[in-house]
Amino acid sequence: MSQDHNKKQSVVFFSDIVGYTRLMGKDEDRAFALMKKNSEIHTEVLSKFRGQIIKELGDGILATFETVPEAIQASIEIQKKVQKMDNDVRIRIGLHCGEIIFDHGDVFGDAVNLTSRIQGIGIPSCLLISEKVQELIPEDSEFNTLKLGPFHLKNVEQAVQLYAVTNKPCAVPKRSEIIQNINYQEKTPWKFWTVLSITFILLAYLIYSIFWNQNIWEKEKSVAVLPFKDIITNPEHEFFAEALTEDIISHVSKIESIKVIDKNAAYEFENKESDLDSIAEVLDVSTILTGTVQWIGERIQINVQLVDPIENKNLWTETYNREVQDLFKVQTEIASKIATILNSKLSTQERNQISKEQTSNFEAYSLFLKGKEYYDYYDGDSLEKAVQQFKKAIALDPNYAQAYTGLASCYSQYAYYGKKGSWLDSSLLISEKALEIDPYLEEAYAARGSAYYYKGQIGLAQISFERARANNPNFSPAIGNLATVYMTQGKLVEAIQLQAKSASLNPTRFIPIQITGWIYRILDQPDKAMEWLERSNSVYPSAVTNEQMAYVYLEEGNKEKALKEIDEILKIQNDTSGYGYMSAGYVAFFANEVEYAEELLEKSFNKIPDSMDDPYYSAPIFLAYCYKVSGKDSLYQAFVNHSLEIRQPANQITDDDSNLWFDLAQLEAIKGDRAKALSYLKTAINFGYRDDFNILFNPIFKDWITDPKMISLLNEIDESIVEMNKKLQTIDLQRNR
Repeated sequence: MSQDHNKKQSVVFFSDIVGYTRLMGKDEDRAFALMKKNSEIHTEVLSKFRGQIIKELGDGILATFETVPEAIQASIEIQKKVQKMDNDVRIRIGLHCGEIIFDHGDVFGDAVNLTSRIQGIGIPSCLLISEKVQELIPEDSEFNTLKLGPFHLKNVEQAVQLYAVTNKPCAVPKRSEIIQNINYQEKTPWKFWTVLSITFILLAYLIYSIFWNQNIWEKEKSVAVLPFKDIITNPEHEFFAEALTEDIISHVSKIESIKVIDKNAAYEFENKESDLDSIAEVLDVSTILTGTVQWIGERIQINVQLVDPIENKNLWTETYNREVQDLFKVQTEIASKIATILNSKLSTQERNQISKEQTSNFEAYSLFLKGKEYYDYYDGDSLEKAVQQFKKAIALDPNYAQAYTGLASCYSQYAYYGKKGSWLDSSLLISEKALEIDPYLEEAYAARGSAYYYKGQIGLAQISFERARANNPNFSPAIGNLATVYMTQGKLVEAIQLQAKSASLNPTRFIPIQITGWIYRILDQPDKAMEWLERSNSVYPSAVTNEQMAYVYLEEGNKEKALKEIDEILKIQNDTSGYGYMSAGYVAFFANEVEYAEELLEKSFNKIPDSMDDPYYSAPIFLAYCYKVSGKDSLYQAFVNHSLEIRQPANQITDDDSNLWFDLAQLEAIKGDRAKALSYLKTAINFGYRDDFNILFNPIFKDWITDPKMISLLNEIDESIVEMNKKLQTIDLQRNR
């Protein structure tokens, strides 16, 4: 299967026009003309020196080079041409060398972020380079540099040694100028400039209000798009209003500066007679968009209204009466208008993304919408119907990237529903096809990420989910999935931050709240863990939430309270589902009530026999231990051998999923192979396993807790937890200032 992402050592180039925002305020037409000319200069010079433009970021340009000499020579020539272009225009350039990830025409990695920091603290007309670039300048080269010393940059742990290229026409900054720029950009501006800026803004606001009688939006830029309503229901288009709502949400959510509520949270208020101000309070938004859809023959009429519900103020009303083929432009117009009203300036990439039409074939679009409707039912039969709709859409429009994405998502879900075969590989191939058509399609990256995650290739899943989030900062599913990946990798602070973002986009969903409590438990913060877990159950009661609460009680030494949670779990799962029995069995197991655990887990297994073939269920492993303790040797052997088989023999595993390695450690421990179990446990920790509760309270490991090697592994986890708590505390302090 083809892969479009790889790691490579490259020279990263960042440039931007100094004072471009101020220039835009003075003369927008001139600013755009200068930006265009700047882009032409970069394109011409970079191609001459084998430079590759990755993307344009408004007035800035990100590029890569094969060698340092080519990067420096190109940078000097760009400075020369820009300075001849206009007396008032100057750019600054930063260069750094390191390993970066190339993925569908974009680049990622620490080297990219550091280069951006270096460029941002320069002075007009300067060329700043890192120590790594300096080291790669040939001794006999014509380039001259001046050492500026080490600097502490924001979000960079180690001080960065910087040099300035002194070849003409590059300006050479003083160390004090660099420090001043760092202080200005990464701390706080001087009070004088703050007061002056506020005064200017207030004055501008006053003048604007007097002469144009309009308000500049000063509240949080946030919107909830409530489900559009069908005025006259047409059986052939009964799915359309919901799909149109979702598409508008998708368009607006591509605008980074606007918080857009997830569709699932918005649909909590479908067919409910709730006041808009109450809805706004629950969803924590400043504006709400409502709409109606009416089919009039072959034309469609869409009415929309954007309101400020707190002040009961209408911000915008519009009626679109269009031919069907013009429908796609309506979605773009609505997204653009919301951005204008909320005073959000769109970047070039955002403008391109929201104006993109996935297909011009309305019949293919209708089939795609029907496929999405079936997919959202989340059951095996509906999934098959979704596949058929997506295939029909592709047959009508072979370049319909979203339809390929829908098909890829279905195939990745086949694995979740226990369907045999290489469907995950098929999902990856089809998502790559979608990305060949549209390299910025966030849903395609999310589908690819899900397939990689189910394959246990966590690193590749991370790259895909990060790309999805970069292309759509409000894409709640990708944010939640990325948080899960970080949690699996042991990046618990990052996971908590993403879960908070996910919860803000979908405040009616309990899962991000639950997982936040779960993470706090792993971080040994029981009070915060219980706070979040109780909050999760107030949104929606879940057996897994009570399971986590029971673990908190066990860690606090309160076994009695922990066992009472079993009753709560079975009460929540009042249909005594297999999943309820599973969570209850886990609690009994970690409470060392092995006989009771066996009883509960067997009930779970009888209701979900497929759990035996799923490498992400621990129930068969725990049952194997229970059978060994109770002397049921044949069952014990069968469960252990099968569980090992579906997790692959140790010498064939290449996956980086810490949970799978931990399960292998448990299985080898049950068999009595201490050396192999500890080896697998070490590998799990190396890949990010941090939940020491599953070791300390696990009957499987109870006889090994005093083993020096086990103590060493537990100390390793403990040190990592301490460091993450320090980091989290620092972030909390900064947030509260």
